[in-house]
Amino acid sequence: MIRACVSFSIGAILLVAPLRAQSVSDFVPANAAHCAVTAPPPAAGIAATPGGFVMVHPRNEAIGERYSGCKILWVVDGDRMQRLATLYFDAGVLSKAIAHDVRDPAGAIDAVCDVRAARSLMPRGGRQADDAACRSVSQEEFYGLRLATWPRRCLTEIEAAVCKADPR
Repeated sequence: MIRACVSFSIGAILLVAPLRAQSVSDFVPANAAHCAVTAPPPAAGIAATPGGFVMVHPRNEAIGERYSGCKILWVVDGDRMQRLATLYFDAGVLSKAIAHDVRDPAGAIDAVCDVRAARSLMPRGGRQADDAACRSVSQEEFYGLRLATWPRRCLTEIEAAVCKADPR
């Protein structure tokens, strides 16, 4: 949650309400490809991390080198998928990185980086993402346009031939 507040008065009473980004469309074009996806579709893939698996949509074969739109990552927690990040690419280049609060079932926005400008759009946000943190986002392979994944079915069908092959 952003710690900045907006204040207004009603008569002699001063009310203070915390500000919070409400949706992904506050930071990326609302009609951009895949940005409005709220849950991993069947075509999503899985990527291995040191702590488990992350669901990724869209997968590499669904996007071109100059893809404009969102790539969304969810933490796989048993049967639950907790939204981790929304990455917005413009002509194949990471433009915005949005971190979601994985503890919040609704996936509230916790931090936002304007990657091209190397600055935080929520410097006083929940994770306190500052400009220095935003400068490092573009160096993370995990947040790149191409992230190798296995088909989603590999979560439950680990013996399938496609699941024994290298991720694509």
